[in-house]
Amino acid sequence: MLVAPLFCSLVGGLAYAEVVVDLYTASLEVPDRGQRTLRNARRNGLAQVLVKVSGSDTLLEDEQLNKALGDAERFLRSYSYESADDGGLSLRLSYDELAVQSLLRDAGLPLWTANRPTVLTWLVLNDGGRRRFAGAADPPVAEEALRASFGLRGVPLQTPLLDLEDTARLSPGEAWRQSSTALLEASQRYRDTELLAGRVARMSDGRWTGDWKMLYEGRWINRSVSGVTLAQFTDAGAALAAETLAKRYAVTLLDAVDRRHRVTLRGIRSYGDYQAAQSALASLEAVRRVVPERLLGDQVSLRVEADADLVQLARIIELDSRFVPSGEPGGDEGLFYEWIQ
Repeated sequence: MLVAPLFCSLVGGLAYAEVVVDLYTASLEVPDRGQRTLRNARRNGLAQVLVKVSGSDTLLEDEQLNKALGDAERFLRSYSYESADDGGLSLRLSYDELAVQSLLRDAGLPLWTANRPTVLTWLVLNDGGRRRFAGAADPPVAEEALRASFGLRGVPLQTPLLDLEDTARLSPGEAWRQSSTALLEASQRYRDTELLAGRVARMSDGRWTGDWKMLYEGRWINRSVSGVTLAQFTDAGAALAAETLAKRYAVTLLDAVDRRHRVTLRGIRSYGDYQAAQSALASLEAVRRVVPERLLGDQVSLRVEADADLVQLARIIELDSRFVPSGEPGGDEGLFYEWIQ
């Protein structure tokens, strides 16, 4: 289904993004501190990290990555145990960022960089014949499950405020029907976010069954999830969000490809502006090197060497709201931005 003018008004600005800081760490519940448990945890933790940094479970089917999972200790930087108040034990593992990226590069697989769009998520539940939003439930089991699922995927989550303005624009019944018009109208106040909506019912046998839909480039992507726990349902929603956004923002790290692009910035009125803009570009994981080419008045031209084509690079840069597009990318002219500090 194609969504028309209201969609344009919702996403007319640049997507709001957050820098995800824990992409290369994993946290697992473990039964003990034994060596066998640690060996299994190293493998499972690396698998968790690979899913987060790629945005997809399917890459774990790759032969080269499967081999690397068998030697997960090589990628491990540190680990620590933490005891919970209820007597449980968790293990936090930190993996080497450059080694993981090198693994993906060698396998020719994509990397979804740490600067990621925020996903506004409406989730309505039908539990015991009563429909309510996840954030309105007490205790907030569904919202906690949603946050945990998004954390496992490294996807920044925005939940609605569910205040008077929200409830006036979108009722639980409209959310349950997944009315495109109502969802878009209610989401307008949360500008510059991606949009995901879910509905889930608890069945008589205790299982949870429902549907997710995500707005992507003007169309809804639908996914039905049946016969699962609530956590598995929220995992499916986070997976849909991650897979969809990774299609747009992930880049393939290929050593053999020489990608040099010109990026021209206007509004550079001081050396501090230049330093901030150059640092912002250089910090992007897809960018290898930033070299100044020409400075004229308040305009600077930079050569950016990146693991991305021009369109991909533009999408990644524009997650930072300080870079305001001032022209269409194309050919040798490269990308043009107004720098707004």
